[in-house]
Amino acid sequence: MKNPLGHVVSFKNTLDPDILFPIPRADSRTKLGIVQEAPFEGTDVWCAYELSWLDSSGIPKVGIARIEYPANSAAIIESKSLKLFFGSFFNHRFGTTGEVADFIKNELSARVVSPCSVEIMLPDLWPTMAVSTPLGVSIDSVVPSPEGAKISGTLNKGAEVIHSHLLRSLCPVTSQPDWGTVVIAYEGCLLDHGSFLRYLIDHRDYQGFHEECCERLFLEVQRACSPSRLCVACFYTRRGGIDINPIRWLKGTQPTVDYRRLTRQ
Repeated sequence: MKNPLGHVVSFKNTLDPDILFPIPRADSRTKLGIVQEAPFEGTDVWCAYELSWLDSSGIPKVGIARIEYPANSAAIIESKSLKLFFGSFFNHRFGTTGEVADFIKNELSARVVSPCSVEIMLPDLWPTMAVSTPLGVSIDSVVPSPEGAKISGTLNKGAEVIHSHLLRSLCPVTSQPDWGTVVIAYEGCLLDHGSFLRYLIDHRDYQGFHEECCERLFLEVQRACSPSRLCVACFYTRRGGIDINPIRWLKGTQPTVDYRRLTRQ
């Protein structure tokens, strides 16, 4: 299977797991200068809002799928191929919702070479899916540093949680924009908020997959602050009915930012 991103593909009306396209994580990490062990641990949470299949009687069912797999998996799944994969469920019969979840879990786990968890929420559970606000204090109203400034730390040490809704990047294949919110929780030399905001503004033209962008932000904050604790989470808006939420934290520590569905998602 070739990468379907950036190409016209025919819609398949029959179940086709082979349309899933894995992308090695090593490709983007080499680009970031990570040639050996990464300085972070993490998880990727994907939520798919356009999932439908037939029950054993041929009656259509719909659900929202939450998928999670670790950042140390060998690969990620290209999101357009995941959308096409879910589209191929349309006319396929499953005996139970559990069978749907198990099928997705097995197919994805085999391709990312790591265990995935899959939860499917049927419509009766949708009212329990709360929309949350991001953790911490917004820095979107601060004055950004001059153009070309890098993320810098201050002489003060402490701990804080900040967020910005100005996260934007470009697809590395199609150059289409991806939008999101970034949350950073850390302890160390405190960030100069203006320099971080300038970095986010410059990052709006950066071409990379969501996971790469999160890891790039992690590395830059780590360089600037030498933190003893650091967690970076990027909550991207939907494309093709799927939102992607990479979370990375300093190796050997515990995550201090959890997945939460934000208003724009």
